[in-house]
Amino acid sequence: KKLENTSLEEQLEYVEQEIRTKESDLRELRHKAKEIRKKIEEKQKDEIFSALLASGKTVEEVMMYLKSGNEEKAE
Repeated sequence: KKLENTSLEEQLEYVEQEIRTKESDLRELRHKAKEIRKKIEEKQKDEIFSALLASGKTVEEVMMYLKSGNEEKAE
């Protein structure tokens, strides 16, 4: 539909409808991005857990190692 052949009121309604559509699209895209971030985080957790199991170390040993590494960096 060509806007130049319509009244200003019709043009305004068209533009406002486009804004609503784009806002809806933007909300949907933000939701999808959030879901993808969650999936990435879950994948990273799985990779860390697999590495932990493969290492043969206990959770406690790994936690001690991580804590001691952070303390050394702070000094």
